[in-house]
Amino acid sequence: MTAPDVQTPQVPAGAPTETHDNELRDCASFEPVAQPMSHYATKRQARLQAEAALRGVALHRLADGRWLACRWDLSKELADTEIEAWLQRVGGRND
Repeated sequence: MTAPDVQTPQVPAGAPTETHDNELRDCASFEPVAQPMSHYATKRQARLQAEAALRGVALHRLADGRWLACRWDLSKELADTEIEAWLQRVGGRND
């Protein structure tokens, strides 16, 4: 048995070529928007992440201000206004 004869297809001369503007739609090509956090917001973020860690949850702040809570192979997106109540429902150590 012999290998099939595989050839790369050639574009015929004069055929229109496609242009892709992926560079314009690629989000990695945009500069990140730096939004300064207040001292209060920084402390709150650290406190929430510490409380989540005590409950076995990794808590990440998303660029749009929401939160991503991860535990084992599960994750949940939460609004900023929902995060504290959700941490109470998760359980674990409650002060």
